[in-house]
Order: sequence, then C-alpha cells, then structure tokens
Amino acid sequence: MESNLQDSQPDPPKRAGGLRFSSGAFQPPTAKMKSPPVTMATPPRAPKGRFFVVAMVLTLLGFGAFRVWDSFFHYTAFGVIDGRTVEVPAPVTGLVRYVHVQEGDQVRQGDLLLTLDQHDLELRLGRLDDQLKLVQAKLEAEMSTTQWRLAQYLIEFHEASGEYRDKWADVRERQVRWRRAQQYRERVAGMVEKKSATQDELEAALADEHALRDRLETLVEGLVSWQKRSQVAELQSQAGLDVLQPLLAEMRNLETEQARLRGEMARGEVKAPVNGTVLKRHRYTGEGAEQLQTLFTILEENSLEIVLYVPQQRIDEFDVDQGLHVALPPFQDQVACKVKRLGSENVTPPTHLQRHYAHQAKLLPVHLLPASDRLEHSHVQLGAVVQLPFDAKRWWNSGSPVTEFLPQEARSEKTTRR
Repeated sequence: MESNLQDSQPDPPKRAGGLRFSSGAFQPPTAKMKSPPVTMATPPRAPKGRFFVVAMVLTLLGFGAFRVWDSFFHYTAFGVIDGRTVEVPAPVTGLVRYVHVQEGDQVRQGDLLLTLDQHDLELRLGRLDDQLKLVQAKLEAEMSTTQWRLAQYLIEFHEASGEYRDKWADVRERQVRWRRAQQYRERVAGMVEKKSATQDELEAALADEHALRDRLETLVEGLVSWQKRSQVAELQSQAGLDVLQPLLAEMRNLETEQARLRGEMARGEVKAPVNGTVLKRHRYTGEGAEQLQTLFTILEENSLEIVLYVPQQRIDEFDVDQGLHVALPPFQDQVACKVKRLGSENVTPPTHLQRHYAHQAKLLPVHLLPASDRLEHSHVQLGAVVQLPFDAKRWWNSGSPVTEFLPQEARSEKTTRR
C-alpha cells in the first residue's frame, strides 16, 4: 500500500539552470525538503447505539404482538372457580372454649368443629341437679312410709275381705233356714185349717220364722259394714299411693328441665353440617361469639366447578357434555372438563374478569365439571381465574361472524360440515 501511495504522489517540479520552478516563478534553489507525512484512510464508522435501538424496537414490537395475541386471540373466554360454601353459624351466644379443626381440614357431617362455653347454663344445670337429688331423697322417704302404710292397709283389707266372705256364708245359711221356717209355718197353717194341728203349734212356727228373719237382717247389716270396711281399706291403700304423685310430678318436671338444659348445652357443640373442607375459621379460642354469627366457612364436598362467561353470540360453541380443556394459572398443564349445563340468563362477570370483556357486558355463564378431582387436590381457591385457550376447530364450527368474509364455496362447505 505504501508503494502505491508513493506512486500516486505528484511529480517534483522541474529544475531549470539550478533554479526551481514553482507556482509559475523561479525561486532560488533551497535545501531538499521532506515530503509531508502520509495518513492512512479509514472507512466510515456506523453511529453508536443503532443496533441497540433496533434491538429495543424489535423487542417492543414482539412484546406488543405477544400482548395482543395473549389478550385477544390466545384465550377466547375467561371464568372462575366456583363452589357451594356453607356458613356455619353460632347456635347460641357464648365464649369459644375449644376449636377442634383448622383451615384446610377435611370434615365429615357431624364432626365436632367448635365448643362454646355456656357458664350460665352450667350453673343452672348444677342447681337443677341439686334440686333433683333433694326431691329424690324426699320421694324415697315418702315411699318407705307409704310402703309401711300400704302393708297395714293391705292387712286390714284382707281381714275385712275374709270377714265379709264369712259373713256372706252365714247370711246364705240363715236365708236357707228362714225359707225352711216359712215353708214349715205354711204347712202348720194348713194343718190348723184341717184341725190336724193346734193354734199353739202355728204360733210357735211363726215365732221361729220371725226369729230367723231378724237374725238374717242382723247378719246382712254386718255384711254391709264388712264390705264397706274392705272398701275403705282398699281406698286407703290407693290414697297411700296418691301421696307419692306430687313428688313424682315434681321429679318429672325437674328431669324435663334438666334434659332441656342439657340440650341447650349440646347446642354449644358446633358440628359440621356437610362433608367438605374448612375454608375459613372466623373465631378463635377465647373470643366471644354472638348467636347466628358465622364461625366457619366450609366448601361442600364435590361442589367445585368452573364457570366460563361467554358472549351470547358464541353460545353455539358449547353443548352439554362437550369436552373442553381450560388453563388454570399458574399450573402449566390444562384441566380436562365437560360442559355440565348452560346458564339460563345473562349476567355481569365478576369484577376481576371485566377487563377482558366490553364495558358492562352481559354474558352467559357456562358451567363446567372437571373430569377428575384435580381441583380438589390442587387446593385451588374459589374465585381463581381460568382461561379457555383458542381452539381453531371449535372456532371454525361455531358459526363465527367471520364466515361472512369467506368465499361462497367456503361458507357453504362450513355450513355442510356443521
């Protein structure tokens, strides 16, 4: 290169007669002058930062394209995890004594969740127990006395009954003898008429008849008195039992009140109304709880479902028992579901989903049932966002308004496929 540069240098000025010609004039000769230093030519450099700016522009364009794809094309519908939750209220007012479960625990119907301290009821129940013991002691003492009296009354009753039976036998015998005396007196009267018996014999027979009748009447009066005596003894025995009735009634009332108080205390033991998972515990040990105040929130077992919100014009994309796959961030794999039912009316989507739809849009809910217990084991939260990825096949078969821009042959082919 250096040789080329030297070749390219201009020829030195010609000399004439020892004089050097320069710029059209003759100058006296001078010492030989050195040639000026030669500088090497460098190629032009690109402006600094151009590649960085281009890279940034491409990055922003790519990010914008991804955001547009992710916002408008990647997911065609959004929804939430929904389920039936049961609010367990406090049946009575009290202080939380024990909490037997924690958040996230699986419970079965009837499991003990929480115990409320009911000090007033415990005091009342203690006083009631004392009263019941006192009444039981009185009843036992009265029963002992009554048993002795009943024994006496029974003895008198049996004696009176025995005498009554004996007197009744005497009355029957006297009746027979009195009837025989009547018959003998009638025969004697007939014989007196025939002059075969005297008047004295008739008077004697009549006297015997009257004597037997008087004796019979006396025995009947005695029989009635013994009957009354046996009846009195029986009534007294029954009266002895009636003495116990007030004490028995008082004891029954106390036992009823005791059972009622125990039932009220049992209400302080809060139990699970359904099978499920404890989502939230609203009260802790030592805190007070008012009646009907929520103590626990339980997610009912096998009630989790996915609710998608779809515009009305896209409802033809979904059929009952249709299989779908939805994305459940942050999980990478998709959840297999099938359409359980379609909503009956348009509703406003939840607040955290409204940014994905038009302002104040009314959407139709589509209820999906997970094909497995994936939602149960993933411990997903109620209200978690789910996404329905774009499916070209489903979009093509949905009768989208885009078909009006297709050629007539394509539109007819699509209609035939549907």
